[in-house]
Amino acid sequence: MTIPTWNWAAWTSSPAGSPQPSWSDVSSFSAAPMPSVPASSACWTNEGTEILVVTDPQVNRNRITTVGTRIDVTDDYADPRKGTRLEISRWYSPPRSDNNADYYFMEYNANAYFPLGRRNTLILNAFRSDAHVTRQGETDRTVVNVQEGLNCHTLLDPEQMSECWKVVDNIVEANTYGTVGSLGGTSRLRSYPHDRFTAAHALFYGAEFRWNLTEERQPFDIVIMKDIRTVWQAAFFYEAGTVADRRDELGDVWRSSYGVGLRMVTASGIVFRADVASGKEGVEASIIVGYPWEAL
Repeated sequence: MTIPTWNWAAWTSSPAGSPQPSWSDVSSFSAAPMPSVPASSACWTNEGTEILVVTDPQVNRNRITTVGTRIDVTDDYADPRKGTRLEISRWYSPPRSDNNADYYFMEYNANAYFPLGRRNTLILNAFRSDAHVTRQGETDRTVVNVQEGLNCHTLLDPEQMSECWKVVDNIVEANTYGTVGSLGGTSRLRSYPHDRFTAAHALFYGAEFRWNLTEERQPFDIVIMKDIRTVWQAAFFYEAGTVADRRDELGDVWRSSYGVGLRMVTASGIVFRADVASGKEGVEASIIVGYPWEAL
């Protein structure tokens, strides 16, 4: 049975600090607020060397509008074992100023569920996201350097100056090509931190085997949680993804993750999930609600 559903949401968020690096140079530095100096933000290399400090960084509040649809042809909406699910969504956030690009991005997410035996399931996922720029922002790196208050040209250390200009170049690329939803975090490329890889285009594939250890109806009441446990589930997964600012470069460089997980499925449809994933940059563990790869 085909059940199309429409979802619309608008909310505000408050991102702070420097933009996330793109795929090509993401391994060379990271950007984050300095915890000990609330009025400043800083950039460091992966080795912990400080590149620059921005005093009184600008904090912006943006409005994000999402419109999407889901076509679900599965045997169970909460815990499917057979069928397909397709989600398409459009995301838009007005630019902060004329210096930033005006763009929207589209996301396409497809899951296929294959029963293996009476109790187990194989899930295959494909995800694609593309930014569509309607107006570019400021693309002159010298102007961006001053506008963002980075002042890379004033740094005396050549290595720090080089890393600083990489931050500027990432901003220029975002103003030129736009930015889509990132890879990394608790859903896609789970061995990498949230927002690890960001660019104008993203492509992702994943496979997960879900092994139902038990099937029962066992009530539980744990302080703030009260429900009926229906399934204990082990999971084994492999994921691969790529991002690029130019569409023709998508797929040139891939990153992958693999790992195991434990899930508790409840009668209310809530899934409690714990995953441990390994990849090129180490191991990440997460505890979260909901299955991975569910876009809406």
